[in-house]
Amino acid sequence: MESSTLFSIFIIAATLTATAVAKPRGGDFIKSSCNVTRYPDVCVKSLRPYAAALRAKQSQSELVKAAVKVSLVYAQNSTAWTVTLSRTSRSLSKTERSALKDCVQNFGDTSDQIRQSLTELKHLKRGTFKFQMSNVQTWMSAALTNEDSCLDGFRYDQNGRVKVLVQGRVQNSEKLISNALALVNNLASTGGYSKVF
Repeated sequence: MESSTLFSIFIIAATLTATAVAKPRGGDFIKSSCNVTRYPDVCVKSLRPYAAALRAKQSQSELVKAAVKVSLVYAQNSTAWTVTLSRTSRSLSKTERSALKDCVQNFGDTSDQIRQSLTELKHLKRGTFKFQMSNVQTWMSAALTNEDSCLDGFRYDQNGRVKVLVQGRVQNSEKLISNALALVNNLASTGGYSKVF
């Protein structure tokens, strides 16, 4: 093989390698983006199903929408789970039933606020970006507060089985919402001038 052909092959291989290094994979994009969150491992794991789509777009706004969507699905599932628990468990005390009823309301409010956030994120515009992101930050912060309020009804129930179960749900939900909010805040700090649309 001639030296000029070998040289051409070397240049092509080097270019392909450089391109592969320059453009991070979906997982790498998610991992680096999740570094701004309080629970980066949870963030990476929760966004893994969106890796292919995020790899293709490499867009912060798409990543934020995915994180908000994950927290919404979990909040909705938590509502359904809490309703089922309150209906099927016959050994619940009056206090536990009342607390679960409050949790259903809180999870529902959380879902509504996250849903509003997701709708706003789907219609971001440069001219109203700061205003829209301020709305999302307000709603996601309120959603985080709602989750914590769910446990208020269990405050006198020190080690009850139902409290432990609900506490686990709330903690998981809080981690997902907290991570989504951190990513929202990070996106808001760009002012709409980075690759967000």
